[in-house]
This record gives sequence, C-alpha cells and structure tokens, in this order.
Amino acid sequence: MTVVHALSLLALALGQAEPPPPPARPPAAVAEPAPPVQPLPLAEPRLVAAPGKQAAAALVKPGAPALVPGRTSRCFERAIGGRWRAQCDANGKRCLVAPDAELSAEGLAVAGLERVPACVTPGWREDDLAGQGYAIVPALAEAPAGWIRDERQRVMQVSFDLNRRFWLGAGWGAGGLPGSGAGEATAGIRWDYPFRLLGAPALARMRFLETYAAFDGDYAEATAFAVDASRAYPSPLIRITTFVGKPRRFDPPLYVGLWAEVARLETFRTETGWFDRTGVASAAVTLDLWRSRDLASFVRLRAGAGYESAEQLDGAAWVPHGAVDLQLGIDRDGFHGVRFTALAERLLTTGTGDYQPKDAAVPRLPDGRTRLTAKAEYEVILLAVNDQPVTAVLDARVQKRNDVPGLPTGWEAQGTASLRFSFWAPAPRGAVAQEKL
Repeated sequence: MTVVHALSLLALALGQAEPPPPPARPPAAVAEPAPPVQPLPLAEPRLVAAPGKQAAAALVKPGAPALVPGRTSRCFERAIGGRWRAQCDANGKRCLVAPDAELSAEGLAVAGLERVPACVTPGWREDDLAGQGYAIVPALAEAPAGWIRDERQRVMQVSFDLNRRFWLGAGWGAGGLPGSGAGEATAGIRWDYPFRLLGAPALARMRFLETYAAFDGDYAEATAFAVDASRAYPSPLIRITTFVGKPRRFDPPLYVGLWAEVARLETFRTETGWFDRTGVASAAVTLDLWRSRDLASFVRLRAGAGYESAEQLDGAAWVPHGAVDLQLGIDRDGFHGVRFTALAERLLTTGTGDYQPKDAAVPRLPDGRTRLTAKAEYEVILLAVNDQPVTAVLDARVQKRNDVPGLPTGWEAQGTASLRFSFWAPAPRGAVAQEKL
C-alpha cells in the first residue's frame, strides 16, 4: 500500500507540472548572394491558402506601382490579415503587394477583383520574405492593357478601338437632303481584322449593316456588307532616284489595296413618290497616299465600278466611280476620330428601258446622270457606361444628283448631331498597360 500511495502522489505532481515550452522557431534562412548575372532565389513558397475577407487593407497612394499583367501573382499572407497578391523581384529584393479585392472608400475588402486571374498557390508569407531583406511595396493589382485601376482597386476601360464595335445611335439633322426634317437613327458593325498576306502585315476593314434611317420613315440607307484591305508592302511600289548632287533615293508612300461593297440600299420619298435604289457588286482599287503604321488611319484614292437598279425605273446602270477617303485616329486611346469621303459617280444606262421612269406621267431623267456626294464626320468619346463608350458625332453632308425623279438637282447640304452607344468596343491592339496610379 505504501508503494501504491507513493505512485499516486508522483502522478499528481506530474499532472500539475507546466508543459515544456515549444521548440524555438529557427530563424528564416537568408539567401546567399549570387553573381550579378544570376537571379537571387526567393524563399520556398508555402502552402498559403487564399484568405477570405478579413482585416482592412490600405488604399494605395498616388504614384504607387502596378503589378505586371501576364506575370504570375502569388497569394500573400500578411500579419495584418486581409486578401493580398504579390509579385516579387529576387534581384531587386522587392515585392509589389496589392489587395486581392476591391475596396470600399474606407479601405475594406468588399468584392473580388475583376479582369485579373486569381492569385496562385503555393504563396508567400510576409514574415519569411521580410526576414530575407525584401522590401514590401504597396501596389495596384494588375489590369489588362487599355484598362486602369483606381486607389480602390476598381478597374475601368480608358482606351477604345472604335474600328471594332457594334453601335446604335440617334440624332437630329437640319438641311435640304431627304429625311432632314426628322431625327435620325443609326446603327452598324465595324470590325478591323489584321492578317498577313504574302509574308507582310495587312488589315481588312469590314462594315456590316451600316444603317441611317429617319424617324418619320421618309428616308433610309443601309450598307449590307463592305470590306477593304491594305497591305504593308516590303518593297515600295515606286522608287525615285535623283542625281542632282549626291544620288538620293526616295520611296513615295504609294500602296495598292482593294475595296468592295456587296449591297447598298437606298429608299426615300420625293415629290413624285418613293424612290428605291439597290446597288450591288461594287468593287474598286485603292491607292494609299499615307497611312499609319498599324494601317488603321489613311488617306487614299479609290476608283472602280458597280451595278445598280431602281424599282421605279426600267433597266439598270453601270456606275463607275472615283473617291477620296480619309480615316484618322487623332489620339492613341481612340477618343477622337475623323472620317471623310468625297465620291463622284457616273451612271451608264443599260437595258431596253434606258433606266427611265416606268410611270409615263413622271418626267424623263437626263441622259447624262451623275451623283456627287461628300461627307465629313468627327466623333469623340464622352463617357463610358459599364466600360462601353458613349460618343458624340458631328457630321456634314453635301450632295448634287440628277438621277432621281422629283428630287432637286442643285447642291443640297445637311448637318447632323447625334449620340452613339457602343455595345462592344475593346481596347486598341496597341494599348499599353498601367504602370502606376
């Protein structure tokens, strides 16, 4: 019994003893220096799960750098908590660290980041990297080219390609052209597609369902489909060498391209009734006098021919034409654009009806028929709704034609102001990524 009593007292004493302290955490290993040409290794990533909404994150200050799009961003664990992502530079001993969430005005995480891939694991811990001498730099999360983030990590598009979009618009015009007495609705699809032709860069500019229609129903014009293409020729079309003094070579900027319009419809009311015209299979050769490096802006000459018929006229007509076209993007971000076309058309009648009115009560049209038209258009982006641009358009048109019964044959002009909303307009292909706030 004495032995049992002694063992009981010993067990009681051991139960009241303090547990041994945990083993001390070994200090973080410091990476050994390497030759300048070799990158310094980062700490071994730990299995750090992407944390949920936790403590407040700081709003970044003006001038803060941005993470680089396309580089891997690792999940980052900080002692202050919160959701974080980081990109670290072993050579510079610097880690750009950004909140992995959109923030409120007070700096609280309120939503996930948009237009950015999720941070990846295994991630890093601030304590591990700080122990190796890494500087922790507050930063913006990465954003796609043509987009930026504000101090709350909210993303917004700030660069637009109006040559790739689907748009609807409405405006008001005043003048003497058909449909001038009412407002005008507009719509269209524009798609510029770069490709390579015979080893050189080329660009196809396509237009679908480009439509202008008066609200009172008295005028409508639509282009079903049109395309033109330019190519960056490796060798100049013409080379000029001068021999006044030292021989010098000059390469005039002349580049040949193609243009085609599948179908154009025009319908409007005149003093003698409706006039409905359909033009098909119009094609032309273009000669660029100047163009931008990306082929999107240009000044060119165009010459070709097409075929047309009108419901109120007997027969049809071949329509040779010549034009001067200009398209100019004034700034890199696509906020300002100028377009201009001056077009001269000659109607060469064909068929037994000689392309004259079917109604004998309507006066005959002259044998020599022409259409002269010019249109200048300026478009500027005013704002964006859900990252889709709203633009203001000012255009002026002049026209003189003698091919329509009951239409005045003198010069007529019209000015129109309208707003357009683009349902989709991506950033330009040459857009740059945000580098800092």
